[in-house]
Amino acid sequence: MEPKCEYSSMQIPNDPKYAAAAAAYVSEIARTIGMPKQDLEALEKGIIEAIRALIAYSFEAGERGILEIFCERIPQGFKVSLRDKGLPFGAIEAGLSITDGQVDDIPGMAEPIAHLKEYLDEIRMHNLGTEGKELVLIKHLKNKNITDYYAACDLEPYEPSPPPPAVLAADRFKCRVRRLKPDDAAEVSKTIYKTYGYTYPHDYVYYPDQIVALNESGRLFSAVAVAGDNEIAGYSVFKTWQENPQIIEMAQGVVKPEFRSLGCFSNLTRYLLDQARSRGIKGAFGEAVTNHTVSQHTVHGFGFKDIGLRLGLIPANMLFKGMNGKITYRGSMLVEFLYLQRPPHPLKVYVPRHHRHMIAALYEELGVRPEINKALPAKKQAADATSIVKIKQVTSMNYARMIIERYGRNIVGEIKSKVKEICLQTTDIINLYLNLSDPLTGTYTAEFENLGFFFSGILPGGFKNGEALILQYLNNVPIEYDAIQVESAIAKKLVAYVRKQDPNL
Repeated sequence: MEPKCEYSSMQIPNDPKYAAAAAAYVSEIARTIGMPKQDLEALEKGIIEAIRALIAYSFEAGERGILEIFCERIPQGFKVSLRDKGLPFGAIEAGLSITDGQVDDIPGMAEPIAHLKEYLDEIRMHNLGTEGKELVLIKHLKNKNITDYYAACDLEPYEPSPPPPAVLAADRFKCRVRRLKPDDAAEVSKTIYKTYGYTYPHDYVYYPDQIVALNESGRLFSAVAVAGDNEIAGYSVFKTWQENPQIIEMAQGVVKPEFRSLGCFSNLTRYLLDQARSRGIKGAFGEAVTNHTVSQHTVHGFGFKDIGLRLGLIPANMLFKGMNGKITYRGSMLVEFLYLQRPPHPLKVYVPRHHRHMIAALYEELGVRPEINKALPAKKQAADATSIVKIKQVTSMNYARMIIERYGRNIVGEIKSKVKEICLQTTDIINLYLNLSDPLTGTYTAEFENLGFFFSGILPGGFKNGEALILQYLNNVPIEYDAIQVESAIAKKLVAYVRKQDPNL
């Protein structure tokens, strides 16, 4: 048998009185991988019935034999293989996965199999030639972390990028892209874990069931690159957000080391953008790290333009699992945007006077010249009595996003109070989203800046009914501006502008 990194086995005589002892052994092994109590009970009952049925089918009365029992952790959950060298499974040629319609085609095993399906999720029957036969029983793990799906030795970090296999290097388009299937989710989680460990900021990637559920809900659209014999080589997604449904966020591009430099990431990106266009999406945005310019260069190749600088977004000491070295300070991200459809003309925005030239430059980089309107004096504005402010906190990143959906008469006081509350929770970074299509944004921006916020950038389509201006707030977080590396001329201008606006310097 091929050696497995986490499995165990035992042998019992072909005597049904040993079935309960063997089932207890199997149950105890399953307990070690975190299987819940109710599933353990079902598993144990199923194993007892399976052993008794298999012995009765395989051996004549008084015939001596051995039943081998193999337990193995697999991506779907827990696998038990019952092997013997008794009577083969009839006319089964190689392997048979049992479904309702197939049960009656297995003489002598139809009734036992029907009972087993009450306790187990998958049942398979294999004839192994001179090695006998096996009955495979699988119990799924549900809503589990990736470390429950795989053994520890399957989750060792990747080695530094090896040269690609010659057979793959010869064909740049070996990576084929398709939409994620539910059965892909465990391998995707494994790939992310082996790359990032537990440092990846969005926890759902470690739960295969959640990846599937988010795709079914429409909040994610996931794609995989496959190579060779359908091996998953890479993964990427676009996200949709309730507050800005007209645009998508490109996120989570991961490629296994042995498949890098083969065009997998480019193929994934191109596929996702095509899918977004086909759905009528107006634009896409993403973020690139600033501790190097490689990822910036890649997205610029697809036409993305730099439109914002979000300081300190990456927690200190975040690193790829298995890689040497750490960034001891919070890292910054460059925000990039691509129009998938041309914006309406004229595009009307209300910008604060002191940011007028910088905002105009960012739009010009996108090939757009908006109609920039002046805000009316505050005393002539008719703000609603109550504000609507939504807050989303990401604890794994010590980050909070505040979105003003409607300005109220006491909006400045409300924001001040909420900032104090968030900072007391040791949140390091706060981003404030303001609607550039609302005349009040031009009025109130300076007042929010008096609270410690300062310029970050823009996000076209950042609101359901308008463009977004992004401000940022640092809660005693030092920024290493000299360590920020950017490629484009507009990004260099943006870094200098943000640095000049930073009230903490």
